Amino acid sequence: MSRAGHTCYAYRDVSNGLEEDLVEHILGVASCCAERWETRALASKLSRVLGLGLDVARDAILLAGLFHDVGKAAQVYQEPCQRSGCTEFHGHYLVSAFIAHLALSLSGVAISVRDAEEFLSSSSARLGGDKAFAVLVVLPIAFHHYHQVKGTGSYSAAHRSTVNNFLGSPLIYGKCVESFKKITSHQGIGPRGREVLEKVCVVLTDIRSYVESDSYRDSKLFILKLGELVRNGLRDTSITLGKAIVEAVTGVVNLCDGMVAARKRR
Repeated sequence: MSRAGHTCYAYRDVSNGLEEDLVEHILGVASCCAERWETRALASKLSRVLGLGLDVARDAILLAGLFHDVGKAAQVYQEPCQRSGCTEFHGHYLVSAFIAHLALSLSGVAISVRDAEEFLSSSSARLGGDKAFAVLVVLPIAFHHYHQVKGTGSYSAAHRSTVNNFLGSPLIYGKCVESFKKITSHQGIGPRGREVLEKVCVVLTDIRSYVESDSYRDSKLFILKLGELVRNGLRDTSITLGKAIVEAVTGVVNLCDGMVAARKRR
């Protein structure tokens, strides 16, 4: 058992003596995604359907795995972890998606909720290479608990309050900032993914310096409006190519997330 204050947690159940380091969890999920046959098959399909390079499509899936829980590094989540444990992180997927969106925007690829809606509602799911890449990273992160929690009020006022508190005063827990430097060592990511990965680490290190920037405001607006999209049940239940693609990437991330979490939380 590690000492509180010395770990950045993905999970901590004090009563049962169970805990999981956040960066170890994230790296485990990313490694699982990299090794799965589903990732290879899906990247090949996405490359053809979306007109992306094979490496770029694969990078998007791996980045969704690497960043799916990055929002848990927020001080608003980690402070309770240090005091009494943390088995739930309400709304962390939106904070994670915000951080990924901001990093992508700072890397020169900004997507709007309208872009997301267009991708999800389209029978062709075409946005253009860079925007399609960003959608494949951000939406699976934002939706990776969607089916699990949509019927339990996860996007209720209480959950939105936690997300809004972070967006209004973004603080990353210090131990998490130190730990996240390890994720840049993850192997197998191509140049496009590496650029975004390094930008995420920069954002985590000094996120408050971006608060007054246009990129921060755009990313904040994206997440607040995306929350509305999620609460509205993704608008309708019709099946489109865009929804199928996002579901498929989210499925790979969730598969690996569950497998890795099971090792430490049971």
